[in-house]
Amino acid sequence: MPRTAIIGGGLAGLACAHALERHGAEWTLFEASDAVGGRVRTDLVEGFRLDRGFQVYLTAYRSAGELLDFQALRLREFRAGAEVFDGRGFTSVAHPLRHPADALRGLVGKPAMALDLARLGPLALEGIRRPVAEPGLPEGSTAELLRRLDVRAATRDGFVRGFFGGVFLDRSLETDASQFRFVMSAFARGETCVPALGMGEIPRQIAAGLPSGRIRLRAPVASVRRQGRMHLVRTAAGDEQAFDSVVLAGDMSASHALDRRVPERPWCSTTTFHWACPLAGLPTPLRAPVLFVDGTGEGPVNHAACLSSVSPEYAPPGQALVMLNLVDVDWSAESMSGLVARMVQQVERWFGRGAMRHWRLLRTDRILRALPRQHTPDLHSRPSTQLDDGVYLAGDHVTDASIDGAVRSGLRAAEAVRSAATS
Repeated sequence: MPRTAIIGGGLAGLACAHALERHGAEWTLFEASDAVGGRVRTDLVEGFRLDRGFQVYLTAYRSAGELLDFQALRLREFRAGAEVFDGRGFTSVAHPLRHPADALRGLVGKPAMALDLARLGPLALEGIRRPVAEPGLPEGSTAELLRRLDVRAATRDGFVRGFFGGVFLDRSLETDASQFRFVMSAFARGETCVPALGMGEIPRQIAAGLPSGRIRLRAPVASVRRQGRMHLVRTAAGDEQAFDSVVLAGDMSASHALDRRVPERPWCSTTTFHWACPLAGLPTPLRAPVLFVDGTGEGPVNHAACLSSVSPEYAPPGQALVMLNLVDVDWSAESMSGLVARMVQQVERWFGRGAMRHWRLLRTDRILRALPRQHTPDLHSRPSTQLDDGVYLAGDHVTDASIDGAVRSGLRAAEAVRSAATS
């Protein structure tokens, strides 16, 4: 029976392994780190559950949803929408069908913004009326789409730039409109959640359904080379195995390092500050399961949330966990102390003087390779699933930069491997 090497134990690699296992194929997964998950990991630090960067799961995702048991994950929901800071205070932008009172209350006195959101309504209705499909062909930037819809600059540069800048880790609005439509549709149709015990439970659940003996942890792959019809996979430790096919399922840069035919596009980066706070000292607005977004562009925080207000399991009893998230920080122009000082000033503008008086920094995650950039030229340069006879690609750089895109890419790679084996 043909044997397949899967290089990379993130969501794409796990989805590929799951599909191959379901059809009785032989496979071995090589993962460089000490656990599966790739960029979707959760660490336990002093009793707090720290995701590696701010991440959420959208229940409207179709491909990922087919692999996951939502009940076992015990998904905890954010309120559908966001609180957007405009320099004077927060405006509530809420899902009009799920939180009609909040939506109405938030836009009282802001008729122009209400009109802009109505112009965006048809994009959201696409997801409500029918299942969320994968993104379509590239169609130009989100900024161009907003101009065609006559969305005012205040709404574009406030809510849209802040909220979707956090989704894509790119505030430029140059993200292709097909990705914007896809995400708008997914947010409208489903819930925005985190598993009760952290985002790392998603890859952990997929891996739990696989034979553990086929997953090799702490096994970074140094090279893949062709020998006749076989592919020799050599680990950094020096052992070498022969496989009929290989799926490169690491991130974009890791796959490029193993095979230069994989194009390496720009990455979007993010920095997450994880703060511990006594529950009694938590500012009242943060006690709600809500996302707070910077609509001014003054930063440095793009978006913030109290994760323990969404899922109490994220923090020990009597404590709260607040995540402050930055997008594309220019570290050459910022010192850590200066950045934290500006962060404190911003949070005090949001929630009042002394808001962070009792907060304690648990960890800072600087993630340089967080998401592949998704501008229109980037999408045109996406590689195909099959590089050549026996070498396949999976990862969110092949489809779209989302959890669903990563899973979908792994399922496609498995199908391509199976099709080649039976042809």
